[in-house]
Amino acid sequence: MKRAGIVGGGIGGLATAIALDRAGWSVTVFEQASELTEVGAGITLWPNAVAALDHLEIGDAIRGRAVAGGFGGLRNHTGKWLLSTSRQRFHDMYGDLVAIHRADLIDVLCTALPDSVDMRLGSTVDVLDQAGWLQCDDRTEEFDLIVGADGIDSFTRRTVFPDYPGPRPTGIRAWRWIVENDQILDGGEILGRGAEFGIVPLGDGRVYAFAASRRKSGSQEPSVWDFVEWPHPAPPLIAAADPEQILDHDIRDLPPLPSFVRGKVALLGDAAHAMAPHLGQGACQALEDAVALGTYADDLAVYDQLRTTRTHRLQKLSRQASRAMLPRSVIGAAARDFVLQAIPSDVFLRRMGENFETSHMM
Repeated sequence: MKRAGIVGGGIGGLATAIALDRAGWSVTVFEQASELTEVGAGITLWPNAVAALDHLEIGDAIRGRAVAGGFGGLRNHTGKWLLSTSRQRFHDMYGDLVAIHRADLIDVLCTALPDSVDMRLGSTVDVLDQAGWLQCDDRTEEFDLIVGADGIDSFTRRTVFPDYPGPRPTGIRAWRWIVENDQILDGGEILGRGAEFGIVPLGDGRVYAFAASRRKSGSQEPSVWDFVEWPHPAPPLIAAADPEQILDHDIRDLPPLPSFVRGKVALLGDAAHAMAPHLGQGACQALEDAVALGTYADDLAVYDQLRTTRTHRLQKLSRQASRAMLPRSVIGAAARDFVLQAIPSDVFLRRMGENFETSHMM
């Protein structure tokens, strides 16, 4: 039986462990955290991600913990609708779109993890080599495949691609949090000049809220409190937040990496193709990667070709979407609003649909 060592026990790492075990590999996961958990934030799983989970035979388990999502629509900072659609219309065109707490997603993945997978928590990989060996806790082991699923600051990527430039800032600050509110049932986004506010109901009276703002050189640092006078439901969602539970960070992405494979090492998820969040495809692509690697672990050249082709396009589109949705100038924001109002909702949805095709994972 061939052996695979996975560095990282997040969404991509756990899904890959399931996929490789199903493909007949002996799998060991090295996770530096002492327990598998996730931050207090939600996640939207678009139809391509749900298809990947169905392939791993855990789609129904996810649906049981998630709520049916809906694209909802877009408003400007005065509350005026720019574009809207119905949950049913989206479903009719593309299938399931669900929203789930990240911790619930991790829990489903952990529950689905076969007993045969060797999960090593509290284990930090200190050394690895593209020849297929790694060192962890003063113990050296050899594998037929090493998978780097260790995030945007990936130790695996930095080791096997030492000349790669690494993460780059997008100039955007983001905040994420979850509050209890059973009155907000519809999601959507509010767009301002260089800023946005998003609402994602998670079910059970929970709402995932997020905000983002472009940094401005030489001016005061942006803050989540900048959104307190934005249209409903931004004010009550901010007022209900525990400031200590609001996650804030600068958004970064990666320039396209020419290859995700070197020797016996394969990268996936943010370690390979971290992207701006404005297509919502970050974790979705990690799940696609997991399915593709489970299918082509014996032929990494095919995995590499499929996944670089797919994710390079989405990295570029995500960065373009960030610029288009969060323009710095008043004129830019007005032009964005005009274009969004002019686009028929079905045309907008058809353009989105290009992101949901699944041919690059199987």
